[in-house]
Parts: sequence; C-alpha cells; structure tokens
Amino acid sequence: MDKSILKVSGVVAIVLGIICSLTIVGAIIGVPMIIGGVKLNDLSKLSDEDIAKNKETILIWSIIFLFICQISGILGIIYYISISNFSFDFKSNTTKYDELEKLNKLYKDKVLTKEEYESEKARILNN
Repeated sequence: MDKSILKVSGVVAIVLGIICSLTIVGAIIGVPMIIGGVKLNDLSKLSDEDIAKNKETILIWSIIFLFICQISGILGIIYYISISNFSFDFKSNTTKYDELEKLNKLYKDKVLTKEEYESEKARILNN
C-alpha cells in the first residue's frame, strides 16, 4: 500500500509546526503539530500490518490536524479512509492454516476418512 500521503501529511505538519513555533504564542499550536507530524511520519515507515494496528492513531492525529493544520488533516483523513477500505486479511490466513493443521491431525489420528478429509480441506481452502 502506498504510504506517501501519510508521509506528506506528517512532513507538512512538521514544517508548519516549525513555522508556527517561531513565536512564543505560535509554539502553543506549533509544538503539537511537530509531535503529530513526527508520529505520522514514523507510522509511514511501518509495515501494512503495523499500520492496520495503529489506524486509530492516524485518525486521531488527522482529526486534531483538521483544527490546527487543515492540509495535514485532510491528507490524513484521506489515507485513513483508503486503509479502511483496504482489506487486511492477516488473521484469516493464520486461521486457515491452523484449521488445515487440525484437520491433518484428525486425519492422521484416523478420526476422518480420506473423503471427509479431502472435502473439508477443499472447503477451508475455498473460503
């Protein structure tokens, strides 16, 4: 999955945060922008599985950025929507293999006949 939108969102937040932090009053907004921008930039370097685990963090920072740094907020929301529509199927793959392993053990223990084993194996693989 392309993580460039997330990276751009983080970099824009960092740059605008640095610019805002040039004044004392601006630092109130600038420092959280820098922190959130660094967080999004770090998330853009993670694997797809790790991003799926941290997608709530992306949403939270994107919502915060909608109030203080609209460009980063909009980009973050766009990325969040794109990963929400993307199917992360990591758990179902391990479950499928676990089921096949259990099925194979039942067959080796002579609990299932060859025909039962083959039909169940086909059902698991086709789902």
